[in-house]
Amino acid sequence: MLATGWDMPQRVTAQHNPTGAASLAAMKYAKLNEVGESPFIAVAAMVKPTVVNIQAEKTLGSNPKVPFDMFDWGPFFGEPPNRKPGSRVPSVTSGGTGIIIGKDGLIMTNNHVIADANIITVKLSDGTESIAEIIGTDPDTDVAVIKINKTLPDEMIARIGDSDATQIGEWAIAIGSPFGLEQTVTVGVISARGRSNLNVGGRGGPSYQNFIQTDASINFGNSGGPLVNIHGKVIGVNTAINAQGQGIGFAIPINLAMKIANQLVNNGEVKRGYLGVYPRNLDELTREALGIDSDVTGVLIETVQPDTPAEEGGLKGGDIVTSIGDHKVSTMSDFRFKIADYPPDSQVKMEIVRKGKNKTLKFKLGDRSLYLNQQSSAPSQPELWLGIRVGPTDGPRGMRMGLGDSKGVLVLEVQSESSAEGLIEPGDVIVEIGGNEIRSVDDFMSASKELAERTKAIPFWIERQGRRMFIPIKPE
Repeated sequence: MLATGWDMPQRVTAQHNPTGAASLAAMKYAKLNEVGESPFIAVAAMVKPTVVNIQAEKTLGSNPKVPFDMFDWGPFFGEPPNRKPGSRVPSVTSGGTGIIIGKDGLIMTNNHVIADANIITVKLSDGTESIAEIIGTDPDTDVAVIKINKTLPDEMIARIGDSDATQIGEWAIAIGSPFGLEQTVTVGVISARGRSNLNVGGRGGPSYQNFIQTDASINFGNSGGPLVNIHGKVIGVNTAINAQGQGIGFAIPINLAMKIANQLVNNGEVKRGYLGVYPRNLDELTREALGIDSDVTGVLIETVQPDTPAEEGGLKGGDIVTSIGDHKVSTMSDFRFKIADYPPDSQVKMEIVRKGKNKTLKFKLGDRSLYLNQQSSAPSQPELWLGIRVGPTDGPRGMRMGLGDSKGVLVLEVQSESSAEGLIEPGDVIVEIGGNEIRSVDDFMSASKELAERTKAIPFWIERQGRRMFIPIKPE
């Protein structure tokens, strides 16, 4: 088996043993500090052997517009060269970083680093190169596991920390290959935890976000590399920079990444439970409007989708979910991760508040992947209106952008030389048109028919990168 020699729970537990390598490292740090040298020297020396450079060769194919992936998500878009029939299909090579997690050559990285790769080349810290195979990928968290055919020594295996124990303000050291420069070390602190709903890297981000935020410099090429603490233990997997923020980077918490990696190694895929609701955070205004006491923590269920486990279990719009299983729920992120943590067909108990009364409901969860497959065949807008084509926010593209719980419809295409060109953009979410709330493709089509003869400017309300915007569009 590919997972031979790598048992995640034992490995994580071992890293908390004070008599192990971490204790020796701490002694080394103390000695270096006494002679006036930076403790980061010892951290870098310990971690660098566990970090690999990844080169992923990807075929461009025949799509006339493709991402030119210089390093990870390069910000450039270009045209492939003109080709004659039978000529070689062009390709690009993107760079990234990986973390060795198993003696048998298992390496964890970001999904986007190796996605669609034909050939993956791994360069170890000793300069040797190997071709890697993909063990499994999870776009929803942007975690992937690859493997090289080598048995590696203990000093090349990453020491895994506990991301749940990290604190804001503690040291954070990022190691990777930014801009192709191998084994680069940058230092900062943990700025925040639990960041979600972020449009990072200009791509919307993975569906399940629970990022560690750091000001340690994370640039293109660092993706997939380790974010470590002052003890040299991995606390996160570097994932992205925020193009809108100076000196802000994000990393997947290692506890989450290792949980996903373990499933990929053992099963080749990640299975997640599915309920079928649209939840909403309980902010102050929502509490006031619904008369919910301040001591009630949970999430509001706005919509229960038909023919889903939620409907079958008796959940209703307006219910407040306060706990799932034995775990309290306080935010939408909590809710989504708790449901996703259960495998399909799990029997799950929920505590809810309905019209001021406490209730207990039980559900048998569905399979999220089957739901996504059903959504992929869901009809989108049959024809363009004002040059705009839309689809559901919980369709495959919307889920990849982290919009699965968003209201409205996702803009898939804006036709050139149309009324909407330059005003509406692919990736926008349309939430209101002409005073009518838009929740589905059918709502959008109804609005298009109602306003088909209108010559005056039509008021659109959209959401773009977390910002609500008003855009008037005048039909041509």
